[in-house]
Amino acid sequence: MAIIQKIRDKYAKVAGGVIVLALVGFVLMDATSGGRGGGLFGPSSTVAKIDGNKIDVTDYDRAVTAQEEQMRAQNRPMDENATAQLRDQVLNQMVMDKLTGELNEKLGISVSDVELKEMLNPANPDPMVRQAFTNPQTGEFMGDRIAQYERAKDPKMKAEWENFKSALIASKIQAKLNGLLTGSLYTPKFVLDDLHDGRANAANISFVNLPYTLISDDKVKVTDEDINKYVAANKKMFEVKEPNRSIDYIAFDIKPSAEDSNRVRTQLEELKEKMATTTDIDNFVKVNSSTPVPVAYQSEEAINQMPVADMIKTAAIDAIVGPFAYGQDMALAKIMERATLPDTVKVRHILVATKQGGQSVRTDAQAQARVDSMLALEKSGVPFDSLIKTFSDDNIAQNPTGEYELPLSQRSGFTKEFGDFAFSGAGAGSSKVVKVESTNYSGLHYIQIIKKSDKNVNSTKIAYVIKPVVIDNSTYNKAYAAASAFATKVANAPANFAKEAAASGLVVQSAQGLNRNSSLVQGVGASGELVKWAYEAKAGAASPIFNVGANKIVVAKLSEINEPGILKPAGTMKTSIENIIRQQKKAQLLIDANKQKTSLADIAAANQVEVATADSITFSSPMIQGLGNEPKVLGYTFFKGFKEGTISPGIAGFSGVQFITVNQRYAKPGMGRDLKMERQMSEAMLKSRAAQMILEGLRQSVKFEDLRYKLYR
Repeated sequence: MAIIQKIRDKYAKVAGGVIVLALVGFVLMDATSGGRGGGLFGPSSTVAKIDGNKIDVTDYDRAVTAQEEQMRAQNRPMDENATAQLRDQVLNQMVMDKLTGELNEKLGISVSDVELKEMLNPANPDPMVRQAFTNPQTGEFMGDRIAQYERAKDPKMKAEWENFKSALIASKIQAKLNGLLTGSLYTPKFVLDDLHDGRANAANISFVNLPYTLISDDKVKVTDEDINKYVAANKKMFEVKEPNRSIDYIAFDIKPSAEDSNRVRTQLEELKEKMATTTDIDNFVKVNSSTPVPVAYQSEEAINQMPVADMIKTAAIDAIVGPFAYGQDMALAKIMERATLPDTVKVRHILVATKQGGQSVRTDAQAQARVDSMLALEKSGVPFDSLIKTFSDDNIAQNPTGEYELPLSQRSGFTKEFGDFAFSGAGAGSSKVVKVESTNYSGLHYIQIIKKSDKNVNSTKIAYVIKPVVIDNSTYNKAYAAASAFATKVANAPANFAKEAAASGLVVQSAQGLNRNSSLVQGVGASGELVKWAYEAKAGAASPIFNVGANKIVVAKLSEINEPGILKPAGTMKTSIENIIRQQKKAQLLIDANKQKTSLADIAAANQVEVATADSITFSSPMIQGLGNEPKVLGYTFFKGFKEGTISPGIAGFSGVQFITVNQRYAKPGMGRDLKMERQMSEAMLKSRAAQMILEGLRQSVKFEDLRYKLYR
């Protein structure tokens, strides 16, 4: 026992220390394993900072997800390019929301419930609503889907709708702020007077233009010291606020081959016979078409937009046109019927739903019983306005009359059964109960035709089967082999990038200003891996092969690394500066060589050029006959300190050095004034970009840090 006690006394402190260390280790392990959410020493959860105020990754991801779901709900394609653009747009909007939120609150800018209701009204929807509910394949506005979303019980559908309405409200608030900003603009009279003088006063001049090509490039030396002086004198032009990278690259396009197109053509040819004999064309289209387009009437105007319009318009009933190119896909078109239909139909309806948003509302028997009761009440004299309030499952808050004015061009945006009756031979006053089934809702529509347009248009009912032209492995392998061969040549000799490209008949392209927080690459599309490589590689290095999207393979060379501060010119930028300085030096040589000459004729003779004239020059029109755009020449022409009949000093212009003489200045006859119209024109030009300029100025006034690269790379 004494020995045990001795051990306890001797090692108690050691044991206590071990326990403390273990606890500290456990805490640190938890703190440093925070993942993207961050821990005590783990990665930050901040995607951006505005004057030190943080935007959290959770809020950013939630906003991105909401926008993605909204895009998908509108059947918009969400490829890598669209996703990259969306992520940038979301952050920009979050930044702008934070900057303008307090401003909007102080100004009392908001959207009321009544206003939101008006914006969602299918009869006169907000432009954003119209865009969201327009079928991208047919261009038809599907106004009835607004009511379906309003009535939705499915949690996902409800969430999508709430996200859309939030975005709609935000857009409207932004539009109001923009309107307030542009409405505050005013053009004072002295500005209008100056603008009027620029239009009303004219001049005739004689000039000699000495092009810079009179001096060969090898006669003018540009040194690094010249470049450094130019940069120092123009610091603002070369100030880098955010790090960026520039690349030269070769893009190997993966395009469908003739074999790929023929393979799809063969598939469609095999479907032709089945399509000709099917007794259920709607189901046939649903099963066989990769892009389901409703079997519906198309106006002649819509058909004229098709690539095979003439064939469709002259084909017989039941004939099948195609296969033919349909955008990036291939298609068949079966001519079902031809008819002369009213341009527009006005109807009203009551919907008794059985399903909405995937949720069961009532059985078919219950729906029929409800319709029977409604019809009995109508027969007894109850007005339609009362029936719709009691029986309709449509969104009567948005459309209390249940009325729709349906252009023929938008027919396919409504359910087939609804459109079939509305545009049938039934006249005004006719009514019918039709059963509808769609992915969004099912039930019984009681439809009354109120009015039909007197204008009839020729229409054709068409069934389309569309198949994408898919690139197979052999097509991809050919493009990859070409890219691999080039990448191998430049891997160890990246300095030969341009030379090897020229030898292989490849075109070198450039992408400047690669942002480490965005995967978008100018001219290429979205490639997070390519941007990541550009920020890890050394200047001048050649890249491995990158697959970009579904149709490009890229091999690149890192041409420029630009860090915050004053830019050190290199590559194409250095060449551009050299050209500017060389032009400046040539200008000075031409000016010095001709400054002692006393007439335009002497200057022209000495340089073997001609004296030219330009008449009716005005300050408001920048283009000068025989010279083009030369602002300095315009300045001298209308400078009151420069006397008529004298020779100007040499003017270093864009295309060369000009010497001019003003022969006459005069006021143009008949130049009356309308101050109201002048002010409207002036302010219209300003207002078109004023809000953007003011809001961008607001953004520039704060310190903004984009930190997404720390979380998503």
